[in-house]
Amino acid sequence: MAAWITSYEASQWADYELALLFIILSILVIWFLLCCFKPQGFLRWSLAVLCCIGLSGLCLTSRVDALQLNALLTKGQNIEILDGSYRYGDYHFPHNSAHGVDFREIHIGQRILKLYHSGYMRHNRCYRDFYNSNQFADNAQLRLYIHWYEHELVHNSSKVVIKTPCILKIEQREVS
Repeated sequence: MAAWITSYEASQWADYELALLFIILSILVIWFLLCCFKPQGFLRWSLAVLCCIGLSGLCLTSRVDALQLNALLTKGQNIEILDGSYRYGDYHFPHNSAHGVDFREIHIGQRILKLYHSGYMRHNRCYRDFYNSNQFADNAQLRLYIHWYEHELVHNSSKVVIKTPCILKIEQREVS
């Protein structure tokens, strides 16, 4: 039996969160260095504190999203597991897609997934770089843990419900 390695999990710490934390620390360090040479007034201190609070809020919001996706994965409710060889599909422009929404097709085994533009996703992390790039070689054996969300979309005066896959975890068969 071949071993599987985790290539992606939705609860992983995102790079931009680390960048936000670095920016917060940089603002504070620079501000304290400025204060050593010249005392700052209340308005300037307020501005620095508000910037740090705002960036901390962005970081916290992102962490909450990651924890929600992790909770979905650990509960295992409404999760479909797709297992099979991976093939990167075609990109369809909005005027060619059925409901005016652009998507890419991903083939896992016998299934075809439509990965819609991230604007239609509930979480930004739902499928990482699948939409913009192909990080896996053709015919790689993948196992995807997917939670399905339904979204209502108005197109040509009619309501359309699209099901969007939220990929919570990707495992790849280890090549020996």
